[in-house]
Amino acid sequence: MADGWAVRWTDAWTGGATRFNPNHAPAGSATGGQFASGGGSSSSGKSGSGKTAPHAAAKPMDAHQKHMAHLAHMRNVAAHPQSAAPADRARAKAALLAQAKADRLKIAALQAQLKGLHAQEAKAAAAAKTAAAKAASAKAGPNAKKTLAHAAAAKKTTGKAPAGKATLKQQIAGVENQISALTAQVKSDEAQAAKL
Repeated sequence: MADGWAVRWTDAWTGGATRFNPNHAPAGSATGGQFASGGGSSSSGKSGSGKTAPHAAAKPMDAHQKHMAHLAHMRNVAAHPQSAAPADRARAKAALLAQAKADRLKIAALQAQLKGLHAQEAKAAAAAKTAAAKAASAKAGPNAKKTLAHAAAAKKTTGKAPAGKATLKQQIAGVENQISALTAQVKSDEAQAAKL
């Protein structure tokens, strides 16, 4: 069905493209290649008797010209979706809605991942708090120095990730950014689909 429509459109476009104004003044004339009024002011088109020469029939479009006409049409349809064929609009709307659905599924997976990262963060904060409390309550003796040294070392490394690995806060921020971007894309896709 779409191929038949494309052929009809190409034929209509070809018919319109073959029309031209025969009253075009030549480029070197005083009017400088502008459209002239009346019955032909082109001196190159006149024969010796003052009559205009008959115009040659337009050549049919070759495959490349038809292809270029089709591409121009597709750009026009993309720029003006309300002028597209109903089947084209329906396909575009279905594709947008399918993409929005897929993005919503990704958002759900990322939210589950984010929940796990927040749980890890809470667990790490609780462990750090416990370690600090143990270090503060340590009594003088042979183990006190080891406990204090261990707590100090843990405090120094808190917030730093090994080379090439993101910290927990960086991972949380990255997932939140992905969720935000996907949410904006879903809203955009659904708004665009509503216009079709």
